[in-house]
Amino acid sequence: MDRGPASMRYPGEVRVQQLVIHVVDPHRDNVVFSERDVPLDGADRLVEYFGHHIRNSLQDPVAGAGRFEADNGCATFALCRAMLHEGLDLIGGSGKLAGQLAEIIRRNRSISPGVLVAGFYTDSGRPEVPRFLALLKMDPSQVFRHVVEREATTGRRYVRLALESDVLPSEREKLQKCAFVQPLEPRHAEYDMLLLDRQTRVPTEVPVAKFFVEGLLGAKLALDARARTDRLFKGLMGAYNDLKSVLPSGQGEQLRQAVDAAVRQSTIDLEDWLESLPLAEEHRRIIDRHLAGQHLNERTFDIDRTYGRSLLKKRIFRGDHRLRVEVSADPDKAQQVIQSAERIEIPGTLPYYRVVLHTERWDEIAQ
Repeated sequence: MDRGPASMRYPGEVRVQQLVIHVVDPHRDNVVFSERDVPLDGADRLVEYFGHHIRNSLQDPVAGAGRFEADNGCATFALCRAMLHEGLDLIGGSGKLAGQLAEIIRRNRSISPGVLVAGFYTDSGRPEVPRFLALLKMDPSQVFRHVVEREATTGRRYVRLALESDVLPSEREKLQKCAFVQPLEPRHAEYDMLLLDRQTRVPTEVPVAKFFVEGLLGAKLALDARARTDRLFKGLMGAYNDLKSVLPSGQGEQLRQAVDAAVRQSTIDLEDWLESLPLAEEHRRIIDRHLAGQHLNERTFDIDRTYGRSLLKKRIFRGDHRLRVEVSADPDKAQQVIQSAERIEIPGTLPYYRVVLHTERWDEIAQ
């Protein structure tokens, strides 16, 4: 069983043990390195607030696995290892990271200032791990709060709104940039952390910003079981869609069942799985090309069965002009709705699908 980031994605109760907060706003000459940690005795609401954000961020589908580039003398790897294993206190270690972040922001005015929150937390779902390290870059915003006042001349009471700056995200908001580091001794063979970084300004195909992952953390993206399961399913479904119209009768449905079975198991060996398919060699090669396009890197790997089961809860079909049909994955229920899907090929015209749906309701819904 994978005990790295794949299992970090499904936390139990998250309990914050220690917190240190540094202000990092070099553009306004407002850089404050804390000299002690945040008192947590009696601060149950604060502990709950950060525990909520950590748990939600770990479960966020945008989160990806990462690995420190320690072989290149990564300073952040050394700091995190020292804080987790070598007795370096969280205050001093996180202060050094805050200093690095301040310098990065100072050199690039497009990066939002904010606070760097460092904390140790435990996860009841991973009782064998003494503690994890959370690093959260939180960007404050502005909110209005109500203020009750009285008019000076008449004494009449009224309520006004006052703008409050430097307010941290509420529990309903999602964090933008954070990292959750698991123990580094012994070091997991492939993964050190889960990363979360949302691009809010510049559209990009890269899911994480360079200044946070590469600049501050000195890390690179990696694949964990969930990411591999996702890529496997996308590759296999792409191959199935290419082949379903050319496979002999019955083999298309056999392939579709084999795809479902692939993401239900705990591990997969792609060579064995392909060899087990009752398909012609040319069709196996098409499937393999689709898998190669997903850049899985490994031919044998663990499956995230929890995520795999979630992929199989429904079936989604897409057609022309944004047509989308979503039905239960239960075969009986699906067949009640989708009575038939026949590919029609008439010489001289483009092929198309004739789909017959049976449903007692056909409501147009508000968007």
